[in-house]
Amino acid sequence: MKVSAALPPATAGPVVGCLFETLPFGAFIARVLGGAITSIASRLWSKRHLSDATVTHADTPAHRALMDACPHFSKPYDAVDALRNRHACTIVASLLRENPPIEYQREVLRMPDGGHVTLDWPIHVPAYPGQPEDVQGTMDALGAVVTTEGTTREVTSTRAAKDRTDDIIRQLQYGPAKGSASSSSQSTGDSATSPDGVPGVIGLAGGGGTGGCGSGGNGCDVDFDTLTPPFRRSIPDQGRTVLRKRLAKHWRKLPDDAPVLILMSGIAGGSHDKYLKHFMRRASRAGYRCVAFNCRGTANSPLTTPQFYSASFTGDVRNVVDEVKGRWPNAHLFAVGWSLGANILTNFLGEEGECAKLTGAVAMCNPFDLNACDVALQDGFFGTVYSRAMAKNMRALFAPHEHLFQGLPNYDNELVGNAKTVRDFDEAVTRVTFGFPSVDAYYDASSSRLKIGDVRVPLLVVQAKDDPIAVHSAVPRDVIKGKTTPGPVVLVETESGGHLGWTAGAEAPFGSPWPDVGAMQFFEACRRGVGRMSMDGDVDAAKDAEAGVSAEVGAAEVAVEASAAR
Repeated sequence: MKVSAALPPATAGPVVGCLFETLPFGAFIARVLGGAITSIASRLWSKRHLSDATVTHADTPAHRALMDACPHFSKPYDAVDALRNRHACTIVASLLRENPPIEYQREVLRMPDGGHVTLDWPIHVPAYPGQPEDVQGTMDALGAVVTTEGTTREVTSTRAAKDRTDDIIRQLQYGPAKGSASSSSQSTGDSATSPDGVPGVIGLAGGGGTGGCGSGGNGCDVDFDTLTPPFRRSIPDQGRTVLRKRLAKHWRKLPDDAPVLILMSGIAGGSHDKYLKHFMRRASRAGYRCVAFNCRGTANSPLTTPQFYSASFTGDVRNVVDEVKGRWPNAHLFAVGWSLGANILTNFLGEEGECAKLTGAVAMCNPFDLNACDVALQDGFFGTVYSRAMAKNMRALFAPHEHLFQGLPNYDNELVGNAKTVRDFDEAVTRVTFGFPSVDAYYDASSSRLKIGDVRVPLLVVQAKDDPIAVHSAVPRDVIKGKTTPGPVVLVETESGGHLGWTAGAEAPFGSPWPDVGAMQFFEACRRGVGRMSMDGDVDAAKDAEAGVSAEVGAAEVAVEASAAR
């Protein structure tokens, strides 16, 4: 069973309203000067500077077919002229980019070492202007999936498939029934091979296995019939009766084989980041099952062990991928990462090689060489501004949990309190807790330029040549250009865009970043196998796959242009 994933509108018109929302007395300014400011802003945003993106990849049929399936990257990069300065683009976009009102339901996953990460599942994603509100895998009374194009695709589901889905939902909420095959075959703390397709080693709300509270566990079940108020010894399991039930209902809106997308934010970021939410909206409205992965201690995630996260630590990503793939084994699994998240994602893919469970991935503003990035953050006024801002965010994340780290070898609480830059924080916390002899050694070992040659799944890398943090000189172009092994890697570089700015395209300057449309085209191409073909010259297969994808993308673009014209 396939879910339609028609691409959502690539245009929403100039966004200026968020300017008023972010400024003090914004409502007053909007009433008094709104018309004048809107007129001035519209003129500023309409002046664009056109340049072609630079595309780098090995010269093989697979690489060419993959890029031909992403026509967005062949169009000129139409940067807003007023924001072409790399610092202006970085800072203004960060402050004034529209903040989509996405509602999340949080799931807490316990890692094998006792630590926790969080997954934020979007339970309400706002529609684009002119788009029907409820299009994400909506099921009508006839059993058809309503797509973003307003068409329907008949869902062919057998009774056995429906029973399996019902059983997965039931076990997500209540754990396996006593005496069932999944219950009797599991040993405590190990339900990864459970036939319910929901691994329990990493469980919901802090437990897994038959003795835990999480997926596949029954250790937190409460016999409500034996309890009387005021529940002095036990309380109702809200995790079971509310959280799991709500998530299960949300997950069931899409078929089991709907594509799944994991989103990974930058340093000290998380599901609240605007650029992440824009991409999540685009993918969700296209029928993808999206989830934001928050590293330990970020986005108000609990830190329960003296272990933060780092640029080279891929264990949590690996466990999350295993957990999600176990839940939806028949779905294509994708991931997108930004900045430090892109570096972690690339390291993970390189380590996994041919064993990676992803169909494709996208990395944006990857620093690649953390030593070079560190030099950039120490260079000049703006480098100091960026470094101090990031260090402040990291200290704020770390402060509520500092008591966990007291007594660790070589840990000095005063160094953490005095950390003014990213390097200072990594000296005080990261390199100590991960066992590196120095910050430079940590940066060198964690740089994803060392792993990108080992990636074996299709990977799209998008960079801005004027990025003040993920600097142009750090990008491993020679490795990417010479990579002819299976798993095509494609590099797209824009002339401007700053760091995570990219104020170009139909939604510029305060809508979604310019690469998002092309990244979705890339995922759609991967779903159809364009990037998975043989790398030794299957030209006919490449052309056939390319033609199929180009036709679908072209139809979507025609629909978008017609909608914009209306």
